[in-house]
Amino acid sequence: MDYGKLIRRAWEITWRYKFLWVFGIAMAFCRAGSGGGSNFNWNSRSLTNQNNFGSFLNPTNPMTKSIENFLSSGLLWFLLGLLIVLIVVFFVLGIAVVAYARGSLIRSVHLLENGETLDFRRAWAEGKGTFRRLFGMEVLLNIPGLLIGLTIILLVVLLLINLLRSSGMAYGGGQSAFLRTLLTIAPAMVIFICSLACAALVVQLLIAILEVFGSRAIALEGMPVLAGLSRGWKLFLANLAPSIILALILFAISFGIGLLISIPLVIMIAVLMVFLMGIVHLAGAAWLVFLPIIALFVFVVAVLSSVVRGVFLVFSETLWTLAYRDFTRMEESITLTP
Repeated sequence: MDYGKLIRRAWEITWRYKFLWVFGIAMAFCRAGSGGGSNFNWNSRSLTNQNNFGSFLNPTNPMTKSIENFLSSGLLWFLLGLLIVLIVVFFVLGIAVVAYARGSLIRSVHLLENGETLDFRRAWAEGKGTFRRLFGMEVLLNIPGLLIGLTIILLVVLLLINLLRSSGMAYGGGQSAFLRTLLTIAPAMVIFICSLACAALVVQLLIAILEVFGSRAIALEGMPVLAGLSRGWKLFLANLAPSIILALILFAISFGIGLLISIPLVIMIAVLMVFLMGIVHLAGAAWLVFLPIIALFVFVVAVLSSVVRGVFLVFSETLWTLAYRDFTRMEESITLTP
């Protein structure tokens, strides 16, 4: 396999047919993970002061009473159920967009390699014919991860509830009782989380392989979901070495792009942080007037990173489609050879 030729052709298609970026950017937005954090201003001595910690655990403390009432009410489970519903809804919408966009990209590259003309309207239409089967494949492959994620959320919530309740009951022991409770479960939790992380990496690798090869068996060979996954897995095993090489090439390109983006981004964030600290020092609470600017900066960075990632996804989907066509051609030539 001529890897250089595949990479050049994939980049040529990516750069020449820029309307395909729409599908890549849509995939990037739907695949982007979101993380959040909170900033707390607290005195570090509050956790090392036995009296302060004990007063927090005191069942007569108004804050403790409010927490216990909240944990005992149905509002907690209502909010948890609402969170689960929202996660499922966004999960379904996300994989629907990914399935349609992937089908459009695969079919578009296939048409271009067959010498046919392509525009955005036709690329969009090509996604319709494969959407249901690719959506079914995405659901089948991603449901285990969704269930594991929801289970972890539920376990964490239950763990926090039990910790808070046991802390309240152990008020007489103060901080030491709470720490004993925490240290008792900590080793088991660390082992559980590490085991889960290792298993998740293996499962994610298998899912990625099945997505790459199974989606092309479905979109290019017209197979149903299960047959397409089986066909994709067999084709991957038959071309194990070149598939691993291509994956490593894409990883290196992705790492290089990430490094090029992260360096100026880190510099910009550092400059922004210095600027904000200066404003806070000089103007105090007046720094809040700069919140819209900060929000705009975060939004622009998120959009630009999604655009870059979207273009890379178009390139990678194109490269895998070209490779899949080569794999099937080699398979046919071997079959026809007497």
